[in-house]
Amino acid sequence: MAETFNTKALVLNRYIYREYDSRVTVYSPLFGKIDLLARGVQRPGSKLAAHVEPLSLVDLMIVKGKNTDYIGSSIVSDAYASIKCDLAKLPFAGSALFAFNRLIKPEEKDAVLFDLLLDFLDILDQKPERADWLLASWSLKFLSALGYQPELYNCLHCQKRLEPDNNFFSIMRGGIFCSDCSRRELNLEAVDQNNIKMLRLVLSHSLTDLANLRADNKSFDRVNNLVKNLLNFYIKN
Repeated sequence: MAETFNTKALVLNRYIYREYDSRVTVYSPLFGKIDLLARGVQRPGSKLAAHVEPLSLVDLMIVKGKNTDYIGSSIVSDAYASIKCDLAKLPFAGSALFAFNRLIKPEEKDAVLFDLLLDFLDILDQKPERADWLLASWSLKFLSALGYQPELYNCLHCQKRLEPDNNFFSIMRGGIFCSDCSRRELNLEAVDQNNIKMLRLVLSHSLTDLANLRADNKSFDRVNNLVKNLLNFYIKN
């Protein structure tokens, strides 16, 4: 009899594999990111199909196959229906799942990363005031958990404590340079005191607290853009 495993997992991606089958990428706190065969889900009337849709939290039974592991059963515990039905929120969820899938290595398990992604989706599901800020906050926390936390307190070059003004962020170097040291660097983006404070808050506060943060639109847009560029840099490299 084939060996089976039960786990909760988030469906990250699904694509057609054969005429009637699909491959499904899921992330489980027990097994990490794994690619599974979903048999017969392309057939009309498949009962399994609705339970292996991307952006679904599922209770999964994995069957150990001879050549490839496959899904024995899957039951949706949270379909995030309000996200999927809201064109204003869906792109933010899609961006998070895409980044997660690209940066997480196969079978690299981390319950903290799993919980962080679920927290993001739960808050997004409740329609936060600024979904773009929520995504930026999750992205920076995600990168930091992967070991890519930017330096936000001391100059990357001289290591001196940053002064409140005249600082510059480097996407490629992952942190901030003071005014004097910035002259030696290329492709820097100016950051003011409020920008730096917001970045630091992301690393010290929960997503729930950050979703309620108040700031001017200019500061939100600036920090969102910085974090987006930082995330894209690691995705591409």
